[in-house]
Order: sequence, then C-alpha cells, then structure tokens
Amino acid sequence: MNSSQRSLIKKYLEEKLAELLERTQSRNTAVESCADDNEYASRITEQKINLALHSRETELIKETEETLKRVEHYDFGICEECSESIGFARLKANPTTCLCVSCQSRMEEAQLGRVG
Repeated sequence: MNSSQRSLIKKYLEEKLAELLERTQSRNTAVESCADDNEYASRITEQKINLALHSRETELIKETEETLKRVEHYDFGICEECSESIGFARLKANPTTCLCVSCQSRMEEAQLGRVG
C-alpha cells in the first residue's frame, strides 16, 4: 500500500470517527415523563433502540480508533492470519478489517459449520 492510499484511508477513518462521536453524543437515551401508559411504552421501546444503537456506535468508535493507530504502522493492510496483503479495494470498503478475503471466507465457513 502506498502513502497516498494510506492517507486516503486515514482521512476516511478520521471523518467517520468524528461523525460517530457527534452522533453518539447527540443520542437521547432518557425517558421523560409521559402522559399515559401507551406513550410510556413507546418511549421505552425508543429508548431500547437508542441504547442498542449507542452500544453499536461505541463499538464502532473503538474499532475506528484502533484502526487509526494501526494505519501508521508498517503492518497495516497485512492479513493477521496469512500475512498476505489485503487488497486496497477491501480496505477502502472496510478499513477496520484485519483479514484478507480468503481468510475471512474461511473463518465464516468455519463458523457456519459449527452452527449447522
């Protein structure tokens, strides 16, 4: 991976991180007073959805921050399983990935084999 590709991915990750942080901070997870039981039930459901989204966004923030640290290292873009290069198109589509397509496929097939 060349330096311009690395810079492109780093810029994307920084923008994504800023967006996630802003969205997470603005998410309302409080349930305020309600006029009746129906409204209360609706607000509780909405709160559960917001909490689930908040949890997922927090995980994405963590992944993005970790990836931003890795971008600066020489081994960014190298598969953790087979040590081959991860294609730039794959990294562009999913910069937080640590596996090449082949290793990711093998891992998913193994997981499906355990489930089925």
